[in-house]
Amino acid sequence: MKDLKPLIRLNQREVDERRRVLVHLQEAAQRLAEEREAFERQVVEERQLAATDLMLARAYPPFAKQALIRREAYEHRAILLLREIEKAEESVAEAFRELKKFEQVQEQRDLAAKEARRYRETQMFDEVASVRFARQQDAAGEGEEA
Repeated sequence: MKDLKPLIRLNQREVDERRRVLVHLQEAAQRLAEEREAFERQVVEERQLAATDLMLARAYPPFAKQALIRREAYEHRAILLLREIEKAEESVAEAFRELKKFEQVQEQRDLAAKEARRYRETQMFDEVASVRFARQQDAAGEGEEA
């Protein structure tokens, strides 16, 4: 039976790498959300400024159109990131399942090897006991003849 520990280490590295990719994507989504929140605060500030000054009020409609376009762009980027995160999560889960398969097979092999070792030890002890018993019987038989 071949030892699976090298394969287990390789799969653990794969799981770790896929987790790093997932974390990177989640961080990117968090940064995007923060960027969008900052943008929304800016829109609110611009709206408040436009309400106080007639000159700024004239400039607000083009700004509002651009804000709408930017909102759609943020939404589109968020959707794409969400899809990538879902794929990365599935990828991590798949790699983890593969790792667990190898670990379970290795555990079964280790258990089988342990049981085989115990069986050999028991057989050896039985053999030693049998030889000792035979010697004692021979010694007892010789003692009666003398």
